[in-house]
Amino acid sequence: MIDQMANLNLSYLIELSKDGIDAPGQYQALLEYLVKERCTFKGEPMPTLLKPNFISPKQSKQLQHTVEKISSALNKFIGIYLNNEQVRQIMKFSAAENELFFIEPHYSVPLVIARLDAFMNDYEVKFLEFNCDSPAGTAYSDVLEDGFKAILNSYEFIDSWKIEYINRQERFFQAIRSCYKEFKQSHTQMPEKPTIAIVDWAEVSTASEFALLKDFFETKGLSTIITSPQKFQIDGDKMVVDGEPVHLIYRRVITRELVEKLDEVQNFVQGVKNGLACMCNPFRSFIVGNKKALALLTDDRFQDIYNREELEVIQKAIPWTKILADMKATYDGYAVDLHGFVSDNKDKLVLKPASSYGGKDVFLGRETNQQTWDKVIDDNIASEDWVVQQYVNIPQEIFPEITDHVKMKLKKVNINPFAFVGKYGGTISRVSDKSIINVSAGGGLVPTMSVVKKKDIGLG
Repeated sequence: MIDQMANLNLSYLIELSKDGIDAPGQYQALLEYLVKERCTFKGEPMPTLLKPNFISPKQSKQLQHTVEKISSALNKFIGIYLNNEQVRQIMKFSAAENELFFIEPHYSVPLVIARLDAFMNDYEVKFLEFNCDSPAGTAYSDVLEDGFKAILNSYEFIDSWKIEYINRQERFFQAIRSCYKEFKQSHTQMPEKPTIAIVDWAEVSTASEFALLKDFFETKGLSTIITSPQKFQIDGDKMVVDGEPVHLIYRRVITRELVEKLDEVQNFVQGVKNGLACMCNPFRSFIVGNKKALALLTDDRFQDIYNREELEVIQKAIPWTKILADMKATYDGYAVDLHGFVSDNKDKLVLKPASSYGGKDVFLGRETNQQTWDKVIDDNIASEDWVVQQYVNIPQEIFPEITDHVKMKLKKVNINPFAFVGKYGGTISRVSDKSIINVSAGGGLVPTMSVVKKKDIGLG
């Protein structure tokens, strides 16, 4: 099946190179479509390339299994954190953050939406970090996929392939609706049809996605507003924005940033604490957005709660990860002094701040000189706020770069599956020339499509 994907990729690139194909025109039309459909980043068309990331049904099935078992484990780890003082001391969140984490969401699965960033080599999935606080991308992914449909339909060779399209917004909507339904069991005064508020700071770089989601929610008959946390007021037993009651909050504002401005958002936090609206994600989802969670998931001191399948996936899908500290650790069955080991083995390790996002301050040992590497260790080992992780080989694939002509270039690819209340919800991929693959750092977003030969499923 992997060979089939290689053949499909080759056929696609050959098609783009044919004299009769206007690849620059197709690419320009795609960018114009993205602007028209508000799939933009910082006011420009979402950075993309003129080729999807194709995966096989078997790869898709493996991805689904891995995502759902890891999601189950992450939800359980949140429970461990809330009930285990030792784990809380290791994670070292602030008192203000912990106060938010202990606000009861009034539904049972705290990770309503998660994006689990990974590398996928053949059938092997390795998670590098978990975006569980307020991840973006569901609506953008759907628009990108729709934009590629017309392009794919123009290629005759695609007729022999069946492509699986996934509506991520629909799956996300069903997830928040299920949480609201559960919330409503203990808050019977809430209406059957809630007013939704999409909440983030004004003028963030991904604000265009809010408008896409607002339109989608309103097709479901639900009034939706886009607002900021500072605008909330408490009116008796209601949370209101500009006089309009809000019943269901889609929180996009990042917890850490909210803590930094607590004095500006007291009504927002108090209203959620008082159970005046159902909020997805709850603040406690931020716990597993911290990269220390990868180290503790693999720590046998805290694994009693996981079942056999979860433990198998944890072992296979999470690379060796430790909190950077002046302590002993085990690597490949050997006891090592972590400080000296990390310094001596930089080419097979990566250093990351535990709580950052967007690829900020990530140091790949093989791309960092020894002096800089040792300085990062020495500057951060005492704080225990960084992690060290096994380097994972980065998948590479040829993608077209389009100017006035087509240039084929080997690029690095990661895969970013979504999970909605613990269930696989499709995926998206990011592509870059750089090893730190992120749209904010110059990467591009492309659809991830599961494809199969029609003849293999009796359709051709």
